[in-house]
Amino acid sequence: MEISKRLQTVADLVSYPVMADIGTDHGYVPLYLYQNGKVEKAFACDLNQQPLEKAKQNIQMANAQNVIITRLGSGLTPIAPHEVQTAVIAGMGGMLMLHILQESKEVVDSLEELILSPQHDIDKVRKYIHRIGFAITKELMVKEDGKYYHILQCHKGKEQYQTETAYQYGEKLLQAKDALLWEQLEIEQKQYETVKHILENNPTQKATQRLAEIKQKLQWIKEAKAWYK
Repeated sequence: MEISKRLQTVADLVSYPVMADIGTDHGYVPLYLYQNGKVEKAFACDLNQQPLEKAKQNIQMANAQNVIITRLGSGLTPIAPHEVQTAVIAGMGGMLMLHILQESKEVVDSLEELILSPQHDIDKVRKYIHRIGFAITKELMVKEDGKYYHILQCHKGKEQYQTETAYQYGEKLLQAKDALLWEQLEIEQKQYETVKHILENNPTQKATQRLAEIKQKLQWIKEAKAWYK
C-alpha cells in the first residue's frame, strides 16, 4: 500500500512483532507493517470512532482482521501492561504525547520500544524519555510538504545528554551531521535573526523578555552548527 514518506519512516523503525499504533487514524502504519510481514499482532487505537471505522474498513479490505485489532480509547489506555512490545505515537504535539505517556505509566514501563514523532516540544519529549528509563537509539528526520518531522526510536536503557543543545536538536542527528537538520537550523537562524532585529527596536518589558529567549535560541543554533565542523 502507498503511505506517506513520514509514516513509512515511522513504520520502518518498528522492530518487534507485537505493536500498538496510538492515534491510528485510518490504520496505515499497522497495515503497512502487516503487508510487509513485520507484525504478528497489531492494535490500531484511536480516541475517535469515525477514523477507527475507516481503519476497520481498510483492515477488512486487506483481509488483516486476524492480525490487526481496533480499539477505541484515549492514548495507551486501551492497551494492557505487557500486551504489546512496541508503541507508535506519531502525528501529535509533544505535550499531548507526554500526557499519553504519563497517564499510562504501567503500560509504558512494560514496553520494549517506543516510536515517537512529536510535532512540537521535541526537547521536552527527549528529556522525559530519558527520565523514564529509555534511551534514544535512533533519531531520523523527514521532510514532507515543506515540513520537517523528527522520528525517535527509543529502547529501554540509561541515557543522558550533556548539553541543552543536544536536547533541543537531537544528539543522534548532530552526531550524524544530518543534512535536513542543517536545513532546519539555517531556516530557524534566519527567522530568529529577523525577530531579534525587530525586538531590539522595541523597548517594552515584554519585548526585552522575548529578546532574551530569542538570543538563547540563536546560541543553541550556533552550538548545534558547531557539530558540523
